[in-house]
Amino acid sequence: MSVPAAFIVEGYCEYDTFPSFYSKILGQCYIPISNAKGIGNLTKNTGDELLKVIKLLNPEIVIITLDYREALREKLVENCVELKEMVMKNCEEFIKSQENGSLKLPKEIVVVIADKTYESWLCADYEGLKTNELINEELITEEFDNVDIEIPNPNKWLNSKLKENVDLKSKANRKKIATSLRPEIAKENSRSFEKFYKEVSKINVA
Repeated sequence: MSVPAAFIVEGYCEYDTFPSFYSKILGQCYIPISNAKGIGNLTKNTGDELLKVIKLLNPEIVIITLDYREALREKLVENCVELKEMVMKNCEEFIKSQENGSLKLPKEIVVVIADKTYESWLCADYEGLKTNELINEELITEEFDNVDIEIPNPNKWLNSKLKENVDLKSKANRKKIATSLRPEIAKENSRSFEKFYKEVSKINVA
């Protein structure tokens, strides 16, 4: 088996919603996603996660996504650059360990950091959110140039705009809220999503 690309993501939010994101960027397609189930595992066992995905799927490109704030909360790093460098170093060490083996390695491994969290990307299309059935559009009165900087707590901001009794911990609601995101708009309002958009756009699914 061989695929154009594969994602390794930090948790269930990304696992549930990335199909909506990449399909809007590339058109309807399927890109496999591996859930590392926690930033601790993904940062400490990057090589194991890569090996699992590469052996099973043989992807040409692997895109790894992580939340900066989660890494900061767990005191793994002090900034986004440090987090990216840590994971990239792990990737480079993995590649080096496999160079003389039989494993067919991907052409590229990319690390994208969501700043501050994955929810920042949902907030980036705040106008699109107003059309979502889970959102009380009257509560979205702000405008942003870069949500990565201007929304200190994206999860709190997003939850404050929900209709009553809506729980974003629900898998169905996570998927539903993500359908409002328009990548071409979100990339203009989030520098970290712009990076994600750029890397996903490179994938050749033809």
